[in-house]
Amino acid sequence: MRILIPLFIVMFVMAGFYWWYTKKMADMQPGDSERSLPGARLTSERLRSMPHPPWRVVFEIGEKSLGNIDHVVIGPCGPIAIETIMADRPSLEAVEAQSNAAQVMANAAITRGELDDVTSAVGVPCKLLAKVYWGTPVPDRPAGIAVTEGLVAVEGQRLEQWLMMLPPGSLGAAQVDQVWQAVLTGIGRPDPLA
Repeated sequence: MRILIPLFIVMFVMAGFYWWYTKKMADMQPGDSERSLPGARLTSERLRSMPHPPWRVVFEIGEKSLGNIDHVVIGPCGPIAIETIMADRPSLEAVEAQSNAAQVMANAAITRGELDDVTSAVGVPCKLLAKVYWGTPVPDRPAGIAVTEGLVAVEGQRLEQWLMMLPPGSLGAAQVDQVWQAVLTGIGRPDPLA
């Protein structure tokens, strides 16, 4: 009888530990919004160093507003949807080996679709989604790799460098402000220019 009581206690403690461990592992799954928050904050801090003008940024957009888009960067080249991913950026070889480039392009267009609806209202469509990867930096590779038309994989540590290297577009400062205003009011934030 004396042996049974400690045995039951050990079994109870092990069952409790197993329950806690499985719950903790489920909370760490990649699609979890709690896990993506630190990456969005890293991206936000990197984007805060962008000079404005000519750049405007809409920071930390919730999933209910624009889906997986964490931030929107508006500059002379137009609006850029930013999605943050806490993983290593895929290599150029892995990107080129993708079997269905048309599906990848379609998924990128779907991801930026709600933003495109908002920005097209002022005559400036969103044509680029940048997936920002906060994994291990690889300095000997380019800061951004074009995955397909309309989608770029960017190393988070060099996000500002990639943005500054984009070819200049035709948007002037007034148009940048107009798109910025449209995005902010389109996601339910107060009008910054009112």
